[in-house]
Amino acid sequence: MEQDKLKVVILYNLLERLQKGEKKDILAEEAIIEEIEAVETAVRSLRHQCFVLTLNDEILSMIHWLKEIRPDVVVNLCESVYGNTCMEMNIPALLDLLNISYTGSPPLTIGLCQNKGRVKDILLSEGIRTPRHQVFNQPSGLARDLSFPVIVKPVHEDGSLGISRESVVFDEKALTRQIEYVTKVYDQPALVEEFINGREINVGMIEFNGRVEPLPISEIDYTGFPAGIPKICGYEAKWVTESVEYQESKPVCPAPVTAELKKRLETIALDVYRLFECRDYARVDIRVDREENVYVIEVNPNPDISPQSGMARAIKAHGMTYADFVGGMIQKALERRPG
Repeated sequence: MEQDKLKVVILYNLLERLQKGEKKDILAEEAIIEEIEAVETAVRSLRHQCFVLTLNDEILSMIHWLKEIRPDVVVNLCESVYGNTCMEMNIPALLDLLNISYTGSPPLTIGLCQNKGRVKDILLSEGIRTPRHQVFNQPSGLARDLSFPVIVKPVHEDGSLGISRESVVFDEKALTRQIEYVTKVYDQPALVEEFINGREINVGMIEFNGRVEPLPISEIDYTGFPAGIPKICGYEAKWVTESVEYQESKPVCPAPVTAELKKRLETIALDVYRLFECRDYARVDIRVDREENVYVIEVNPNPDISPQSGMARAIKAHGMTYADFVGGMIQKALERRPG
């Protein structure tokens, strides 16, 4: 089949009303529109037929239209189902059942990486350094010899939801408060991990021309943060444009790292990518302390690829056009087409 005759469906979720969390969290949901527009422009520039399909509050109409369109490839940009991030893995599983090829990681990878605590357990089992941590269903005191300061996060959310300057805590009282906040407001366990005070590094990975390769290393420069605000990429830093965190978070790509550190970062990111059986593209979030110890913080299959994202920035620094990246994903999905 010629490339210019492919039927490509861009599939994404759009949530008009949040089921949990803060009212401001809708900003992260609305940001998906920019991502969809960019991918659609890239697909059309590659001379494919392009269909944009939205998953809202029920799934039967989505299945109906997939059967009507009969796409060659689905660009899977769904990040939740019915507002539940834990159900994200069900979309690629459904596409597998329908024998439809799709971009990005398979269900098991997405499901595993959606549980930040489980990710850390797997990393440690493979000898990959990650901060010491514990998962709390309710406040019950600091355990497992964790040392303050610690950072408290929802165990299942993406996009820094539930993470703010209050998330980094220095004593038991603040820890109890923050665990209660996560468990009640986000209706899920809280991940508590030792806070690594150091550099914030992201390593994007892509599969292109038959091989997995790291993109130029990115860093978030927090030197402009006022005293007293923890140097983290919380919700405000990602989405709230008027916040000091957003205005003073400066992305740098390529990051200024030594050749030795660059090699270690890329090797670890590649090991993590393969360990979790990521596919097509992914991002590994890392902290590097003052002694240049490398800690893997999170693994992000199917990360944000909107034009302002770190992935898009790294793709550009790699010398690749956005359309080439999207075309590469589509080609990989075609190669996996049943039959």
